[in-house]
Amino acid sequence: MTEIERFTTPAAGVSNSWLGSRALSRQVARDLAAINHSTEVSTARVAAAGEVQQARIDAVARAGAYAMQQVALLSQMQQQLALAAPAASGDLDFIKTMTVVGIGQIVADTGRAVNRR
Repeated sequence: MTEIERFTTPAAGVSNSWLGSRALSRQVARDLAAINHSTEVSTARVAAAGEVQQARIDAVARAGAYAMQQVALLSQMQQQLALAAPAASGDLDFIKTMTVVGIGQIVADTGRAVNRR
């Protein structure tokens, strides 16, 4: 048997090469649109990831800033109480140190909790 060949008739005044060129043009346009869409989606993902990281930084920074403020107040209070009761200065220093360690642990926990999500 012979092979069957596709029969095409060109439109009046239109060559087959022009029709093929037009189809190729449409395919290229579709491919470029798909690339453009993919690029926009990738860019949006990167921007969203950046916003999430900024929110994480803000959360840890706020916790750290508040902790530093509280430690400064704690130190000031410890110094004032030590001046008022010098015999208790060692105990006051121990309590201040333990409190500062606890505050530091909370800031560290905040950082870990933020990074888990």
